[in-house]
Amino acid sequence: TRLTGTQNKLQAGTYRLSPAESVPQIVEHLTNGNVDTFDITFLPGATLAENRTVLIENGYTEAEVDAALAADYTSPLFADKPAASDLEGYILGDTYRFGTGATVEQILEYTFQTYAAVIETNGFVEKFKAQGLTLFEGITLASIIQRESGGDDEAQIAQVFYSRLAQDMVLGSDVTYQYIADKTGVPRDTNLDSPYNTRRYPGLPPGPIATPGIAALKAVADPAEGDFLYFLSGDD
Repeated sequence: TRLTGTQNKLQAGTYRLSPAESVPQIVEHLTNGNVDTFDITFLPGATLAENRTVLIENGYTEAEVDAALAADYTSPLFADKPAASDLEGYILGDTYRFGTGATVEQILEYTFQTYAAVIETNGFVEKFKAQGLTLFEGITLASIIQRESGGDDEAQIAQVFYSRLAQDMVLGSDVTYQYIADKTGVPRDTNLDSPYNTRRYPGLPPGPIATPGIAALKAVADPAEGDFLYFLSGDD
């Protein structure tokens, strides 16, 4: 910096430096004023545990991530979310760009803002209410549809589940007991005694099992016509 006369030109900011950069390249990096950014991708259908892994893989410590996931947040998105429930289902799947100095809390807050905007723009609160569901229940059902869907069939799956709920049948979804088995570290078992096992217990599980994509949310808001009670989900 003395040789190049840049000792007083270093720009405040957060930067990502590569071990491959030479000293002159680092000096140029710190004097050009362009604060570094990074992209982070949360996938639709991902669980909270999977999103936690994404954050850790992007350089945040387990302690930072766990503290942020346990923090309290205020957003219309959480209007009817039970206080005891975690953030499962609430990290909207998308690719986001942040400055390198962004905290985990700031990342999560931005995903919540984006999710709340999607909810408002599509009128999901009112549409879920017309189907007899709260926002939390709508997100819960959409998360099941997300995990069950093979693509482009979300609205018909929603119709099947609504038909089952109307007839007091169990939803019979394998993905719900699989979710809680994986979360609690027990073997997957169709007879697992848990309110998340919708093969055994009627109605919706206690909460979302993943983050639903927008197509799944739209399916809950506007299911297909029909009276089917079954669908086949599998590679065959």
